[in-house]
Amino acid sequence: MARVKLVFKPDDYPGTPDAPTKQALRELFEHMFPGHANPEIPGKSSAFATVARDPRLAMRLIKLSDYILREMPWTSQRQTLKQLAIQTLNFHYKCDFSFQSHIRPAQACGITLEQQACIPFWKTANVFDDEQRLVIEYTLAVVTGDVPDALFARVVKQYGEQEALEFTVAIAWWSFWAMIINATRTDFDFGYGKPGA
Repeated sequence: MARVKLVFKPDDYPGTPDAPTKQALRELFEHMFPGHANPEIPGKSSAFATVARDPRLAMRLIKLSDYILREMPWTSQRQTLKQLAIQTLNFHYKCDFSFQSHIRPAQACGITLEQQACIPFWKTANVFDDEQRLVIEYTLAVVTGDVPDALFARVVKQYGEQEALEFTVAIAWWSFWAMIINATRTDFDFGYGKPGA
């Protein structure tokens, strides 16, 4: 169970919101679910229901998310590698919620269940090609805060300077969500069962 009250729909807001907050809630849910009479954030998006407690923050995050997902070249044009990076950082942060929420999207992009399971063994597992290994290595370096010059140079050589920066932003973006999820203990039954059960 989450440590905080989640806001799946405007009426879930804790306490009595003031007029500006009510307006911000309306704008947020209208932006997310245009034309829906009873808008509600689905359970698989519970992490967003956490930040919806502050609808002004949530609106800014959703606009940033729209850019990162739909427009930023590294993430919008490299779906498979994006999902591999997300699953790698979810493994690093031990973020079970986010890992489970990305199993199917990763599969849909071509990252097999075997590859997702082998992320901890990326150096020796024979299921990754050279570019996938680079994505895993760089993601782990970024999330640990230790990116050697030679590794960054390899990423720039592979993607160019601008997309190397975008790749780094993507890692930071999904790390942000993993940290929030872990701190608030956001949960949802994705149908995979509990780890270790």
